[in-house]
Parts: sequence; structure tokens; C-alpha cells
Amino acid sequence: MPKIKIAAVTLNTTPLDFLGNYESIKKAIENPEATDADCILFPELCISGYGCEDAFYKPFVWNRSEEIIEKLKAVSKTQIILVGLPVFVGSFLYNCMAVLFGGKVIAVIPKLNLANTGVHYERRWFHSESEFLNKTINFAGDEVPFGHFIFQTKDWKFGVEICEDSWSVQKPSSFYSLQGIDVLFSPGASHFAIGKQKIRRQIFTESSRNQCNLQVFTNLTGNESGRIIFEGGAIFASAGNIVKEGPRLSFSPFQITSYGFDPIELRASKARSFRSPKPKDGSREIPTIELKHFFDEKNQRTHGFSLLDKRKEIPKMEDLSSIHLSDYEEFTKAVCLGLYDYLRKSKTKGFTLSLSGGADSATCALLVHTMKEIAKRENSDSIFGSLGIDEKHLLVTIYQKTENNSNLTEEIAKTLSEELGCRFYSITIDSAVSASVQLIESVLGKTLNWKEHDLPLQNIQARVRSPLVWLLANLEGHLLISTGNRSEAAVGYTTMDGDSSGSIAPLAGVSKEFLLDFLDDIQNGNNRFISPKESIRVLRNTKPTAELKPLSENQEDEKDLMPYPILQSIEEKLVYQSIKEENCFELLKQEFPWESAETLLGYIKKFKKLFMTSQWKRERLPPSFHLDVYGLDPKSSYRYPILSGEI
Repeated sequence: MPKIKIAAVTLNTTPLDFLGNYESIKKAIENPEATDADCILFPELCISGYGCEDAFYKPFVWNRSEEIIEKLKAVSKTQIILVGLPVFVGSFLYNCMAVLFGGKVIAVIPKLNLANTGVHYERRWFHSESEFLNKTINFAGDEVPFGHFIFQTKDWKFGVEICEDSWSVQKPSSFYSLQGIDVLFSPGASHFAIGKQKIRRQIFTESSRNQCNLQVFTNLTGNESGRIIFEGGAIFASAGNIVKEGPRLSFSPFQITSYGFDPIELRASKARSFRSPKPKDGSREIPTIELKHFFDEKNQRTHGFSLLDKRKEIPKMEDLSSIHLSDYEEFTKAVCLGLYDYLRKSKTKGFTLSLSGGADSATCALLVHTMKEIAKRENSDSIFGSLGIDEKHLLVTIYQKTENNSNLTEEIAKTLSEELGCRFYSITIDSAVSASVQLIESVLGKTLNWKEHDLPLQNIQARVRSPLVWLLANLEGHLLISTGNRSEAAVGYTTMDGDSSGSIAPLAGVSKEFLLDFLDDIQNGNNRFISPKESIRVLRNTKPTAELKPLSENQEDEKDLMPYPILQSIEEKLVYQSIKEENCFELLKQEFPWESAETLLGYIKKFKKLFMTSQWKRERLPPSFHLDVYGLDPKSSYRYPILSGEI
């Protein structure tokens, strides 16, 4: 029997960009790596884009998706092509994969298990049945089977389950495998989170071992619609082993990972392993669709796939640096990819950043610079020119000092800008702050002082900075970066319409503790994308501070709040794990034995109060990237009442 070649395409799509998504799909099909493949697998909802949100309700989205299918039918008639799209059937909208073959739509397969946790809200838009379907619909000019099927070619059989179907306890493939499928296709729109690819590898390794088949996963790539980043990373798992894995977090429009297999070898594995009796539930017998009937008898692929006989063995695994990344390297490349896609899809000219000399703004500057370097390396040196961007002005930074800023933080900001080769400005804003204060003093008829008016006097400095940096960003045609992290978002340690201002908040998905460790990891020489910096060395020898109080008060963030490791631990336990306050307290005593019980109880109560009263701030923060196992962005991750009585 000849080898069968499968090409898994990871694709960078844009919601509602039907023509652009179609062109990317077509180019992938016509790519030399895919032209001799028997089957080409594309990701979930790749025609419409996954992140259409409530635009899924609009009929033009379904109609345009169907029109794209009409166009794709003619692209390659000698290959099996699977593409994802929304399909309206009867009174319901479904998340589907279309199977194309021989210039026809062979079948449309709806998703059974809808993702509805974390950043996913598929049940808001899509319907799913509790049982397997088998009906016929009119679609893309054909009478098309709609439901769940086994597909039989001359030499091999396959089934399809869509993303969450593969993660569910009730896998459709558990029934497909008993009917002897050789290949299970699992197209996905699986979001990035640090370390998540390890879970995917485990899922597909174990499923392929249990079912004794080849499982093929492919995924979207990039910052598709603003908040969620997809990482690509196609996986081929055969009978319990990862045999091929594709690039992750790629900056190119698509990546193709291909693999050749012999169905006879898989069937021999089944013969050795399967000993289970046939299930009594005969209603679960899945109907079979024979694909060979859709070809002319002269077609060489139908009769022996003779072109495939001469193929050489495809390597088992590629040693790609993008596959095996540390947590900090994953974070680096994911945020860089998110920034790159945000930049090009918003059609702006670059980023403006208020550089304070602190860890958060320094991290943002490092990531924008690294984004530029990776984009050029993975595409071409002229990539930004082709986007109409002058890379010399890609990042503009400004230090806005008051009498409460130290010379050290200004020197750190200036040194970092020089190390990155970006434009740097420094201005003094004391007169603007004083003018604002004096105007309000004239209205109130009193003089403000630090003893009675500490917080307002801190906030006015941050708020005066905001219109100035916005003015600079507007003049440059730039996106303004907001530098806040998840720890600050949790407790509202930000000035609304001040340092919270911005177009995008790339760090709001991770904790302050993580960011400080990230900078230390760079300085230890462990990050393959970012080299150590003298400015970061100096920065890490200083305590994090907002520098909004008089220098004589030695303001420090952890004095204002609590130690960042404790803040992160409380946040994770109370918010993410939903642990009771008393249990959180007991765990904290074990985790931080050097702190007194009274101190830890005080930190818990302080966190609860600040978290509860800061939801209105989280509602108004700029869009952020989902990067960790959980996030606090109310638009994508964590919905919480603005007014509440308890956390």
C-alpha cells in the first residue's frame, strides 16, 4: 500500500476578512509542501475567522463563508480539503468543518462539544446537538450530508472532531475508532496560554494510543481579533507517540507541517491492542461516506495513488527551536506576535511608550524591539517597509519627570532606549502638574497638601502625563502602550485616565511576580530572543516604585500594597481557584512561614477589599492579551459585578 501524505496548515486569519482568509488558504493549498498531499487540514472557523463575536449573528457572515467554499471547490479537485466555517441549518447556527473532494462538498460536520470556559463563549453563538446527526442540506450548490460520518477512501479511513470535541470526556472519536478509522482530524482554534502545548501533546498522545490511530491537530496562529493569541503548533500523534510537530507562534501567514503514514502499520497496531467487546448500543453506528465515488475512474489518486509510491520517508520530528520554549520564551514570542499582528491589522505606524525606568515599561520596550527583530528574521528585512512602517520610528519613548522622580529611573530609561536604538525624549511636567493643582485650589479656596490630599496629588501627576503621551502617539500615528500588569489590575493599583491610558495593555495577562522573574531570566542569559541589558541589571537592583510621592518618603509598590509573591498567591487562590478565605489563610501560612498570622490575614482582607472595589477600573483598561491559565480582562476572561458585597 502506498504512503498517504497529510498536510496540516496553521493559519493566521482575521475575523470577517473573507477574501484575505481565502487567499491565505489558497496559497497554502498551492504551496509545494501541500500540492502532493492526499489531504490538507485547515483550522476551525478559518474562513470567517474564529473571533467574529456577535457578528456571527449576521447572515452575511454565513453567506460569505458559503461563497468562499464555492471558490475553494475549484482550487484542487484531487485532494481532500477540510476547512472550518459557520453554517446555518434549519433554525440553528453551527460551528462546522466542510470536507471538499473532487470539486464537491462531500459533507459538513458540526461541532458537538462547544468551548464555553475561560476565553471561549461558543454557546453564545452556536448550537450543538447531544447526539450524532445524519441529514441532508442544500449547501454551496450541492446536496450535502450534514452530520457525523466515517470517510472511506480507497486505502484509508478518517473521522473528524473539532477542537473541544478532542478535549471532552465524551469524544466522538471513541465511537469512530471502533469502526476502524486510521486517521482522526482535530482542527482547532485553541488559544495560547503559557505551558498549554504540553497539555495538547498529552491529550493527542494518549488518545492516539487508546484508539491506535494517527491523530492530526492543527490550529490558528497569531493575534486574530485583538485579545486572544493562537500559537499554531500542529501535532501528528501516532499510536501513543508524537511523530511530528509544527512551528509555534510563527509570524508568517501560514505554516505547513506534513507527515506520511502507512495505514497497514496502524491496523497492525490495532490488531495487537484492541480486545474490547463491541458496544451494545447499536444506535452509535456511524454512517460511512465513500469518497472514491466522487472521482472519475481515470483519476490517478482514486486508483492506487501512484504519485505517492515514490515519496521518501518524511522525518519523524523536526528540531525546531519554536517547539521547545521555556515559559519565559513562550511569553516573549507570544506577546511579540500579539504586538506584530495588532500593529499590522490596525494599520498603524508603531508604538509610543511612556518609559518610567520601571520593570513594566522596560518589559514593554524590550518586547516591541524583539517583535521587530523576530518579524524581520521570520519574514524579511523589508517586512515593515512593505507595511508602510519606518522601523526606525517603530518605537518612540518618553520620560515625563516631576520633582518626585529620581535621577536613577531617568538614567535607566535613557540607557534602555539607547540599548534598543529607539527614539527617547525626556520632558519635565512640574509646571503642568502645578497649573492643574492651582486651578482646583482656586475653585476650592484652599491649598492642597500631602498630609490631607495624598492620593489626589499622586493621581494628578499620572493624569497630566496621559494627554502628553497621547499627543505624541497621535503625532506619530502610533498605538499607545499601557504598561499595567495583572497584579495591578487585580487591586486597582493604577490611575484611571493616567497610566492606565492606552490602545493596548500587553502585560495585563501576567502577574508582576512573573514579569520580575522574566527580567531576571533575561539577565541570566536564558532567553534566546532577548540578550541581557545593563539597564535591566540596574533596574533589578532597585525596588519597584510609582515615584508619585515626594522622594523623602521612599515610596515602594510593595509597601503600598504587599509583597508581590503574596499578592499573586492570594489572587490565584481567591480569584482563580475560588478557595475560601480561611483555607487561603492556612495555605499562606505554609507558603510564607516568615510572615505573622496577623500580617497574612491583613493582606487577605486588603486584597479582597481592593479587588472588589476595582472592577470598574478593570472594565475600562485597554484590551489585553490572554497569556496565562487565567486572566482578569472582563471582555474575554473574568466577568465580575462592578458593584458587589463579597469576592
